[in-house]
Amino acid sequence: MEKLLSVIVPTYNVERYLNQCLDSLCMGEAKDKMEVLLINDGSTDSSADIALGYTQRHPEVFRLINKENGGHGSTINRGIQEAAGRYFKVLDSDDWVDPEALDKLLGYLEHCTSDIVYTNFYHVDHKSGRKTIEFVQPFPGVEYGRKYHFSELKNNFFMKMHGYTIRTELLKNMPKIDEHCFYVDMEYVLFPIPQVQTITFLDIFVYQYRVGLPGQSMSIQRMKRNADDYDRVLERVLGFYSQWMPKLQPEKLGYMEHVLGRMAASRIKIYLSQPYGRENREAIEAFEDTMKRDYPAVYHAVGNKAVLLLRRSHYRLYPAARAAYYWKERLS
Repeated sequence: MEKLLSVIVPTYNVERYLNQCLDSLCMGEAKDKMEVLLINDGSTDSSADIALGYTQRHPEVFRLINKENGGHGSTINRGIQEAAGRYFKVLDSDDWVDPEALDKLLGYLEHCTSDIVYTNFYHVDHKSGRKTIEFVQPFPGVEYGRKYHFSELKNNFFMKMHGYTIRTELLKNMPKIDEHCFYVDMEYVLFPIPQVQTITFLDIFVYQYRVGLPGQSMSIQRMKRNADDYDRVLERVLGFYSQWMPKLQPEKLGYMEHVLGRMAASRIKIYLSQPYGRENREAIEAFEDTMKRDYPAVYHAVGNKAVLLLRRSHYRLYPAARAAYYWKERLS
């Protein structure tokens, strides 16, 4: 029987959280409609043994794929290569899904022809369990369940990996994602865009995204340590954008510029997290000058208020901005 959905679970040293993740995929009534590919990225703890147990208990759903360590991007690349489902979703192994919401998604996919089905997700605090919503709606006035053509959409929305369910065929036709590198989720969400014609938004919260773990890749401390990886990914997606710029319809181009503007603002936040000094301020100004010269539409797509304030002050507010990030780090 054809599987509606391939769920890829990148797995690396997550023995503390893996059972919660995989149990959530077993609880739904529609689990026989999906395959779950457990991509073990060279774990050195008991993650592979835990994963193997699920393949033995539920061989019709779970499959374990062991590979050498190559980072998050390599697990997604391998998952795309192995996936047989009509649609594709990534579920990080320290996160989980809401089984009832997943059943609703699978029910919808049975008759779906959209390239992307986008669902909402919760941020779940690791310590308190408190749930928060980053985007209450993808954009004001959204009609849930409607099949939108990309040309109908304004560019002021942002589809994150956690909400993505995408036709597998599109992923098989896109460039490979960078390996041995953090922040490649931005490549994953942007590389298919030139092929995407239709999107449907559903008002269900499938993905449960755990936040507040020590050393999480999106924490400002971790981003500061991995700035080179962020630069690598930003350079790659900017190159991809430049390659497609003459060929894309205006709505897709605007969407990519909006997302890349968010990335550029995050790069400035990383600069602000670095030690205070003239050299760091000059690095911010050099980055901004490069973006303005080489990617003017992306430069003007930045909407972050702090970055815009810095620009208006001609970066004279750098000391105050740096101090604000210092105290934000101390309090986080």
